[in-house]
Amino acid sequence: MVSDDRAAAAVGRLVVDGVLSREQADAVLAALTVERASVLTRGKVIAEIAAYLGAGLLFGGIFLVLASSWQDLGRPVRVGVLAVVTAGLLFGGILLAGALFTRPSARSPRARLATVLFALASVALAASVGTALEGGTADAAWVFACTAGAVVAVLGYLALPSVLGMLVCACFVPAAVAGMLTDVFHRDDAWGSVAVLLLGGAWFGLTRIGALLENRAGYLIAIVTSVAAAQSIDVGGRTWAYGLTALIALVCFALYASDRSVVLVIGGGVSIALAAGEAVSEWTDDALGAAAVVVAIGAIMLAIGAFQLTRSHKKPS
Repeated sequence: MVSDDRAAAAVGRLVVDGVLSREQADAVLAALTVERASVLTRGKVIAEIAAYLGAGLLFGGIFLVLASSWQDLGRPVRVGVLAVVTAGLLFGGILLAGALFTRPSARSPRARLATVLFALASVALAASVGTALEGGTADAAWVFACTAGAVVAVLGYLALPSVLGMLVCACFVPAAVAGMLTDVFHRDDAWGSVAVLLLGGAWFGLTRIGALLENRAGYLIAIVTSVAAAQSIDVGGRTWAYGLTALIALVCFALYASDRSVVLVIGGGVSIALAAGEAVSEWTDDALGAAAVVVAIGAIMLAIGAFQLTRSHKKPS
């Protein structure tokens, strides 16, 4: 396709020769601009697909090579290979994102590919650290591996915020926090659960004040992290577990009053259902009648809420 200047010059000559009017010339130039933009968009899509396909084939080939010869390689070679992969991923992500010069939009194709490379780099670094420490005197090799992955994941998100970066942080950070308390500092498992529960509260707070890229993903991570931590607390029975789960549900409903995210409603409903089920099961020794009462109460509350919503949409007479 000809350049903009050459196309404008050609159309201008047609106007001078009387072949086209000025209005027709403007219409031709506008159509050429739209077509050129369409071609560029298709080219970017094809290039992005090719980049992801190439990355998949590259890492698939590396995985096959390592899987076939992993047992024959010594630990220094394994660590070295993973370290080189990590460095390559980080370099590629920084190069694509242009983090040393400008900060691109998180929705651009380059930025999306960069976030994928940062996420893979965090996994590769975790594997490298875990491989270096496995089988040694340290029993908590997995903790240091998760900590290394968490550091890269958090730095990658800060450099280029993305939903994928949030999810990677949500996987590595809780494991690193809980592991540090339980396997490194040798605290009781309850300490790790409480720490992760507080981390879930931090996710709630950061999402509410708009500090994260995507509110729905932030609330989802907060709910899953908090409920998982609450359910893992086992101190003198399950009272703390379902009590804290019910508290999480109340937090979800309280936040929904000011931030109308559907994730909060669903998360609150699931949390309260889980807490009520556990409480009734413990209080009644799994009695069927008590479970039926919970179902009936839930049905009544659902009917009342639906009725009120229906009335609120009716026009006043």
